[in-house]
Amino acid sequence: MLKKFFKKVVTPILRLPFLPARFFYFGFNGRVAIEPTNACNLKCRLCPTWQHMKRERGMMSLANFKKIIDENEDIFKRLNMIFAGEPLLNQDIWPMVKYAENKGIEVLLSSNTTLFSDKNIEELFASGLSLLIVCLDGATKEVHEQYRQGSDFDRVKDNIAKICRMKKEKGLKKPYIILQFLVMKQNEHQIDQIINLAKQLGVDALSLKTISLGSFVDLDEKIKLAKENLPQKTQYSRFELKGDILQDKSKPKICSWMRQSLILYNGDVSLCCYDDDGALVVGNVFANGGFKKVLKSEKYRQYRKMAIQKKFKICQRCNHSAETARTIIFNPLLENK
Repeated sequence: MLKKFFKKVVTPILRLPFLPARFFYFGFNGRVAIEPTNACNLKCRLCPTWQHMKRERGMMSLANFKKIIDENEDIFKRLNMIFAGEPLLNQDIWPMVKYAENKGIEVLLSSNTTLFSDKNIEELFASGLSLLIVCLDGATKEVHEQYRQGSDFDRVKDNIAKICRMKKEKGLKKPYIILQFLVMKQNEHQIDQIINLAKQLGVDALSLKTISLGSFVDLDEKIKLAKENLPQKTQYSRFELKGDILQDKSKPKICSWMRQSLILYNGDVSLCCYDDDGALVVGNVFANGGFKKVLKSEKYRQYRKMAIQKKFKICQRCNHSAETARTIIFNPLLENK
């Protein structure tokens, strides 16, 4: 009942153009993404990082990361350590994770899993990481490497198996390990194979994730990408393609990112998890008095209002509210996590 009321009554009210910006302070739910780096060692076919991103590449320093955590440990509950790059390219990634986890902040990290070695696998376990997402987009070398250009299927598979085996040998409950499989036309025939492979590797869960066609392209390009990549099995798609008509399966609702935040490697704060180029930056945690001050700023509220009312192109093209993944659980997540 509450969801229906919010959808039919509250959402339309929030989209009224005359509401003042101060009305759009929803607080902060404790979830934040911090970008360790926006550099990546792969060129995945649908990824904007190497195709469209104009931001200068860089790394967040350990000192700056600690400063952010120290100033916000009372409000940060869950931290996602990825955005536009491969986090393991930042040499300080495991000290960062350990620092946040030691402050009682649950850390999630996603990796293309190409850069793991015996040394940093040990560092992974020592860091206390809560959740690790590892990525395989094919059950065979040919299919995986067709999408993840520059990856090595055998190395990735071996790294995943080694991480899972060592976790079991050490008797550890963390990290919870999820294998992510992006379902697309080129690999949907391998869903049964990837389920079996995930079980063999020993991961805790398998996420069959739908692909995004990008908030950075116009409609014609999006239709082209849809024809090339959307799976035939519509339950694994955020879209329906009928001829040259592309229908978004997103449901009208207030974006969850209105109560979350993204901090880029240079300290810029953005509204959106799709804002690869930092177009919706509302302040900087180092230049504008810290994250809490940025969060309560008039500019942040004004941008939230504009986002909810879909004034930004990135919001008009967004499909974030569609179902993004179907997860198969092999080992239930611990209740206390």
